[in-house]
Amino acid sequence: MQFPRGPVTNILVVINLVIAAILLVPSWWQYAVISGGLFPIRLSNGSAAFSDIGFLVPAYLTPLSAAFLHGGVAHVVMNMLMLLLIGKMVERVLGGGLYLALYIGSAYAAAAMEWFASFMAWPMSVDMMAPAIGASGAISGIIGAYALLFSNKKPKAWGTIPAEYARPLHLTIAWVGLNLALGFVGPGLGIAIAIWSHIGGFIAGLLLARPLLLWRYRRA
Repeated sequence: MQFPRGPVTNILVVINLVIAAILLVPSWWQYAVISGGLFPIRLSNGSAAFSDIGFLVPAYLTPLSAAFLHGGVAHVVMNMLMLLLIGKMVERVLGGGLYLALYIGSAYAAAAMEWFASFMAWPMSVDMMAPAIGASGAISGIIGAYALLFSNKKPKAWGTIPAEYARPLHLTIAWVGLNLALGFVGPGLGIAIAIWSHIGGFIAGLLLARPLLLWRYRRA
């Protein structure tokens, strides 16, 4: 099997791997996570709680900066393999510019869902102070677009729900169920999974895939 060319995907992978290699120094990684990680409380209350840290990525940019930070070699390798396997296919269909827009939009949607879930749990949990890092939210958007654009079965209606809406709904339910299961078993394995980021990114991918595709071929 020959994978299609995907220059934007390749660039994203290289940037992520280079940053991960630089941050193998533990003290640098810790500072990078505090400075550029997605802390839901920063999206609510600014940076008052981080006033003694030094340089901070502006809160509105942390959904993007956090997507280039990972929790270790296994974390970044797994994410980048998924991006290479899925991303190039979606990039071929959407083109580099719209594909990058999908990636960034999904990262922000993932951050919004993570913030909302943390906000709803506050103050019963400390999730507002827990950083979310990794490209999986943005990649979930790519997966959502891939699942919608590369379906190998003709979508079917669900009762009175038209097929064009039934398929995204089916995919969303399946993805939410999978991530809730991962969220249940993850802590027992010592793995913290930002399931709401995955869900937010995936839904963004479903919502954006067709509009972006129609925009690319608007003059066809």
